[in-house]
Amino acid sequence: MRQNETRGEQSSNRTTSSMNETAVVANFSRGDLKIYNVLLATAVVKASSKNGSYIIRALLDQGSQASFVSEETVQLLGLKRTIVNGKVSGLGDGQLSVKYAVAMEIKSHHEPENNITINAYVLKSLTSLLPSREVVVPDWLELKNLPLADPRFALPGKVDVLLGADVYGEILLSGVKKSPHGNLIAQNTLFGWILSGRVAQRQNTGKVITLHAQVNEDELLKKFWEIENEPNTIERKLTREEQLCEEKYEETTRRREDGRFIVRLPFKNMDPQCQYGYSCDIAMRKLHTLERRLYKNPTLAIEYNKVLEEYTSLNHMREVTEEEKDKITSVYLPHHAVVREDKETTKVRVVFNASSKGTNNVSLNDDLLVGPKIQQDLRHLLLRWRQHPIGIVADLVKMYRQVLVHEEDTDFQRIMWRANSKLPIKHYKLLTLTFGTACAPYLAVKTLQKLAELEKDSYPLAAEITKRDYYVDDLMTGCETEEEALQIYNEMSKLMKSGGFQLQKWSSNCKEFLNYIEKEELNTEQSLTIKVDNMMKVLGIRWNRLTDNFEYVVNLEETHHPFTKRNVLSDVARLYDPIGWIAPVVIIAKVFIQKLWKAGLDWDHELPNDLMTEWINYRHELNYIKDIIIPR
Repeated sequence: MRQNETRGEQSSNRTTSSMNETAVVANFSRGDLKIYNVLLATAVVKASSKNGSYIIRALLDQGSQASFVSEETVQLLGLKRTIVNGKVSGLGDGQLSVKYAVAMEIKSHHEPENNITINAYVLKSLTSLLPSREVVVPDWLELKNLPLADPRFALPGKVDVLLGADVYGEILLSGVKKSPHGNLIAQNTLFGWILSGRVAQRQNTGKVITLHAQVNEDELLKKFWEIENEPNTIERKLTREEQLCEEKYEETTRRREDGRFIVRLPFKNMDPQCQYGYSCDIAMRKLHTLERRLYKNPTLAIEYNKVLEEYTSLNHMREVTEEEKDKITSVYLPHHAVVREDKETTKVRVVFNASSKGTNNVSLNDDLLVGPKIQQDLRHLLLRWRQHPIGIVADLVKMYRQVLVHEEDTDFQRIMWRANSKLPIKHYKLLTLTFGTACAPYLAVKTLQKLAELEKDSYPLAAEITKRDYYVDDLMTGCETEEEALQIYNEMSKLMKSGGFQLQKWSSNCKEFLNYIEKEELNTEQSLTIKVDNMMKVLGIRWNRLTDNFEYVVNLEETHHPFTKRNVLSDVARLYDPIGWIAPVVIIAKVFIQKLWKAGLDWDHELPNDLMTEWINYRHELNYIKDIIIPR
């Protein structure tokens, strides 16, 4: 199954999916009762893979939240597996482990152009034979003229793949027919007409009943533990895809005469499938949805317009010409607003959804290489920064948007926009690295390090700091003396400018250093933002530059709603502690979360009384954490 892994831009309130109700079968007899068989909808389809095309049989189950495929089919098609960790539970307490998932394409055997791509969990087997016994073909004249998805629906046969509700909507077409006796229906689908309902069976030996099973994956809890694990300081070996991404960058990146860098999007294949998913239609629908949201919030609409107008004025995007508009090799990205009230500069940011899948179930991010992690771990950077008597922080202005994307790749970054719904919709292409694309964090950081490597002879101190003391676009460095601080400021400013970047929001615990920057700004008429408040956030941690201390404050909002596992995790997520300074507080939350998992609670079920009381008491104590001071 494809994973969308944009680094540093993922939503922080992501919750674990509760997935997959799928069919299991049980046989039983009913003595002398008259037994009917319930015919389940099946279809014969073509499955494509690197091993060729094969005819397989699918069961369509709207009661399943996800799709499944048999181990035998995975081996037959030679499908690439992705490791997952889940459980399938049927009636009662029995559970079956799910270890792998695959992506596969299936087509209609009537019309091969009708195809979909599905993500499916791998099970050793899916069901017993369906139907379990040969059934009587209904006396329904109209049925004889329909192109059936499964012409052998009346004969027992194995099921190779189960198509759940995650793709059911894509499969169904308009058209439903009901038999004259009212016990059987036919529905039109991409694969032909499917049949379901009650039919008579030739032998009164038993009945097949569909039960439900569930797969649960709890990845959110893992992340809460992993964020505080000691990072592996041993240099890890790059994966093949990471190595390929590095090679593509070195081979294709160019530098303009003005110093700015032009990069290529690192596609996995020469022919990206995302361009064939009719993304233009999807982006159009998403734009109308966005407009309805902005209509309800005029203030947000004004700010959103300002951001996109700035894109145009800074030449970070341009309108697509009429000649370019019908170009086949293009991808349109839906976009939306992210509002950050805690930000002092850009409170409204436009994020482009490069994970939006086309009609072929492929997104731009699916076709892009993500690239390796090439910056040091956050805690190492923080600890090293605290070693300096003089601490210096700053960040880059619009870091991503200072790196240009090659003209041939800008058609993969198209958007639609208009200032209001009365104007015609215009098509644009984004000319720089784009928020929301999987490769953008890597390409931006790599370009920064490339700049340092190329200019190390001219700016040796700044080049070393650039390679060592950045966390994405945040600079955290320091020195021993005021003279060194001034040298860092001058060299870093010149180095960044040589690559088209600019540092802003300079701050330090050294007052003389800040005074110097203010004078330089007046003398050179630079447009710099200088952080002068005593309290500021440094990589998510509150730093008092006047006292040179870190300070923790926990303020949990009062709530009158019953506590559930979901909002407990939301509260715990506020305990951001990458260094482990408040570990005695966080460990209590970890133990409590373990209790929730052992209790087997659903995400939105109210906590039992004993756990509710324990959490309320702990939450009350958290609100007393007002000023935990971490001195140098």
